[in-house]
Amino acid sequence: MTTPPGTTRKGGARRDAIVAAAAQLVGRAGPDAVTHRAVATAAGVPLAATTYYFRDLDDLLVSAVTQVGERETATAARLVAALPAGRRSTRDTATVVLDVLLGADRRTDEQLQAYYERWLAGGRHPALRPVLVATRARVDELLTEVLVRGGHREVPVARLVALADGTALSALVEGQGGARAATEDAVAELLSRRRRW
Repeated sequence: MTTPPGTTRKGGARRDAIVAAAAQLVGRAGPDAVTHRAVATAAGVPLAATTYYFRDLDDLLVSAVTQVGERETATAARLVAALPAGRRSTRDTATVVLDVLLGADRRTDEQLQAYYERWLAGGRHPALRPVLVATRARVDELLTEVLVRGGHREVPVARLVALADGTALSALVEGQGGARAATEDAVAELLSRRRRW
């Protein structure tokens, strides 16, 4: 992150540490885990620092969610860039789709719940909506590239994302575990019906 104008280098480093701590909380437990006290503790700064560098909690959340989104889309872009061209099996493509959409390292139901809580937080924190919309647009671009490079260009990305999100959320609500596996199965099944589009 760059140092905001009028901020010293030390102040900029402290602000960056606060954002990094908040981003870690968002990634691990969702936006509701972000409180001034929790962030100050995680960043190792005085509580007053979180209110000094940020107007309010929404301001801090926007910075944290922006950082998480940028980090995740950069990781997904590297994954997509490394994909060999050519048709892959529907199962292999489904795995890559979920790695791009949900994150390659997000496997447990707890991790998926924190991920979806970030997206749902846009309803409670309208300031997050532009960040979430921009992140989703970038993810959709990457998913389009995955589908095209894997020989599934006819599959509508919006339908694919809706299916994946709906399946994962339903599995999380049902609480039987294995939300990622259920979602991968649903995406693979959708991709296998490509000729019907």
